[in-house]
Amino acid sequence: MTQEENEIMNAYTVVFDGLDHLGPGDAETTRDIAERLFTELSSVPRIADFGCGVGASTLVLAQSLPQAHVLALDFHASFVARLQTEANTRGLGERICAVQGDMGNPPPLDGVAGDFDLIWSESAIYNIGRINAFNCWRPLLKPGGWLVFSDIVWQTDPTERSSQATAFWSKEYPDISTADAVVDELTAAGFIPLDPVLSSRKAWSNYYEPLRDRLRLMEMRQNRPEALIDLMTELQQELDVFDSAGDDVAITFFLARKGSIPE
Repeated sequence: MTQEENEIMNAYTVVFDGLDHLGPGDAETTRDIAERLFTELSSVPRIADFGCGVGASTLVLAQSLPQAHVLALDFHASFVARLQTEANTRGLGERICAVQGDMGNPPPLDGVAGDFDLIWSESAIYNIGRINAFNCWRPLLKPGGWLVFSDIVWQTDPTERSSQATAFWSKEYPDISTADAVVDELTAAGFIPLDPVLSSRKAWSNYYEPLRDRLRLMEMRQNRPEALIDLMTELQQELDVFDSAGDDVAITFFLARKGSIPE
């Protein structure tokens, strides 16, 4: 890791330390989808939660699927450590294994390729890109295994979007697309998608409101490193865009079963 990459990671750790949500999400939607898939999984399902952060979704998955074993992977060591501590505190430590690693190039996992019943990734797939994720994760699933992820998608037509939202999201997330286009990507990558599930507005507030408070507090800090200032500026821009044009985008869950890659 370069010095610049290390400074950026440290900045993320400082900003998000102690926050429960590192991206949009809500426990109710996670729980509803997990319970919906319950009968589709094996009796003792193996689940991978990629980009788990501090485990907001990991903990819900383990609680909603009481026989499941969840391998939670995140690039930030401090987030992984916090998750494992929380899992142990809740009596879930034997069924949750939190490890540090790159979800775009997972390390040797507890098991073999083709061993997971379900790969879950909540508000994290943008870090490595959807197509890259599909190609990387598909071999890790059992035949007929499930991929579930949430992503930011356009909710409005191009002619109806605010220029502010278009400029911001096109720069910060060049892969942003529509739900229909993501479904087409899944099909082309060898998955059989179900209808997307639109997350509630609570998913945004769970993430943005504590983050908004944290940024206000950090504005008073002296001698902030440049990487921290840059991250705070970027996050504040995102909050401003959401405040003025939040209806242009939506957090949407995509559920897809592993199928055959089209000829």
